[in-house]
Amino acid sequence: RSKERVLVKLKKGATKNQRSDFINGLRNYVDQDLTFILDVADTIASTKTATDVLIYFFNIVAVISVVLCFFILWLSTTGNVRENSWEYGVIRSIGLSFFQVLRAYIYEAICLVLAAFLSGTIIGISIALTLTLQFNLFLELPFEFSFPYTLFASVFAMALLIAFVGSAVPSLQLNKKPIAVILRGL
Repeated sequence: RSKERVLVKLKKGATKNQRSDFINGLRNYVDQDLTFILDVADTIASTKTATDVLIYFFNIVAVISVVLCFFILWLSTTGNVRENSWEYGVIRSIGLSFFQVLRAYIYEAICLVLAAFLSGTIIGISIALTLTLQFNLFLELPFEFSFPYTLFASVFAMALLIAFVGSAVPSLQLNKKPIAVILRGL
């Protein structure tokens, strides 16, 4: 009688060489081309390596994305500050200090980043859950929710830092000019 599947459990603590010797010895007794012998521990290790490389790639892409977002935010804030320089001069002339105006620019940037981060997270999780549940439905696999907390936290921290720096630097350049020059639009 033929067997569809045979599982062999080796003693705990078997080394990779011992597992490899056992598998090679087992292959001597297999005479069919359609019979596969798998080392589950080796498969798990290679899957772990592939997962680690993928997470490393995601981290690199996240850092590149944050750097690009920094430049976009910086250019946007610089354009906004230049466009609204007259309003900046009026606000400063009625008595607001530079730090109060700077705080308003920083609050605006942080609100935009938080709104984008929150909506992006909700949309991303929704799409990922939908696709994963659909995939698991066809393959009859159990559902497991695994959220990349460290990647999420690092990107969130970088985004807040970028919002702060990207809005503060253009405002610092405008503060170097006297209020009268700003109001004349020079």
